[in-house]
Amino acid sequence: MTLSTVFRIQALVFAFFGVLMLLVPGAMMESFGIESSEIMASMLQNFSLMALGVAYLSWQMPSWVGDNLKTVGMFFAILHVAFMIIAFYHMSIGLFPFDAANIGGTLPDAVLAILLYWKSRADA
Repeated sequence: MTLSTVFRIQALVFAFFGVLMLLVPGAMMESFGIESSEIMASMLQNFSLMALGVAYLSWQMPSWVGDNLKTVGMFFAILHVAFMIIAFYHMSIGLFPFDAANIGGTLPDAVLAILLYWKSRADA
């Protein structure tokens, strides 16, 4: 597996969540044990555009940055760790349920952080 492949996997993960946030925001929130409201659903739909944008950037990144991909890989590894820290903080203070759905929701971030770090170091 190359670093470029990891970026493509990351793009698919962001696209998956971005599409869910856009098309079924209420169901997505409820699947993580968070009560849905019209305001929150509309905010999630707005955020979906950022997720879809990052998906596109991730897909294109290997061809755009060439030999500098390892630097971008390290940045995204740190970004995924930050996502996990914020998610666990929100679970620890009771904003999100501390349950299997929310803990499992951090697994893509953990896997991507590890792969991005590992492959960025290997390609260095």
